[in-house]
Amino acid sequence: MKAIKKINNNTAVCLDSQNHELIAIGRGIGFHEMPYEISDLGAIQRTFYNVDSMYIDLASEIPDDILETAAQIVDMVRLKVDAPINSNLVFTLADHIKFAIERRNKGMVITAPMQYDIQQLYTNEYQLGLKALQTVNENLKVRLPSEEATNLALHFINAKAMTAKEIKNEANGDLISDITDIISGYFEIYIDKHSFNYSRFVTHLQYLLKRQDQGVFIKSENKMLYENLVQQFPKTNECVEKIATFLQERMGFELEKEEKLYLILHVNRLCSREGL
Repeated sequence: MKAIKKINNNTAVCLDSQNHELIAIGRGIGFHEMPYEISDLGAIQRTFYNVDSMYIDLASEIPDDILETAAQIVDMVRLKVDAPINSNLVFTLADHIKFAIERRNKGMVITAPMQYDIQQLYTNEYQLGLKALQTVNENLKVRLPSEEATNLALHFINAKAMTAKEIKNEANGDLISDITDIISGYFEIYIDKHSFNYSRFVTHLQYLLKRQDQGVFIKSENKMLYENLVQQFPKTNECVEKIATFLQERMGFELEKEEKLYLILHVNRLCSREGL
């Protein structure tokens, strides 16, 4: 196996004996000068094929213990779900876990408005979400709230069908494209629509629009957080207000502060990655 690109000291993009590209994880495999032949294949702990290129850079931002925990969870899901699982799930799940821990550390607590529906309609995935949450809390020595089981279950449900291309081709594509134009126009930046951060932003918008259509709303227990974010990111808040006005005029609904809160976080994260 040949390592051709370093992701971090323990992760690298590799080519197998058939010249197929994959992501490999193993202690120290990314430490050497690239490219090089990995002579000791016993050092390879995990391999991931058919991973979208946008997730390669993401992997460098995820701590090893979180990535390993996500991989353990995906191993469990593959055994319990009677359907092909998206190859990107390990990385999207790891990113979610990382963000959930950061959110918890900042005192951001949200409810899961779809919890009852998930429990009733996707019993297997919800049970997997409970087991996954237990694994996260035990492996990473954290205590994420029970609502995270629903969020994890949603990842498992989506992973059975949703790829990066399918996200872009879903309903509301034109609406999301217009929102993207608002952001790029306001900040005068180019937004890479092939990046993982954009894919994550699009996914958030899809869920936002679905929640509005179903009449369910995010609730936050930290009422001061929104005001703090408005003060901390005034330009991002102005951009989000433009998006809110656009949605009210186009779709006829008004965004609650809780929805604006998460838009501020996602827009700021998207634009920060683009160099602001």
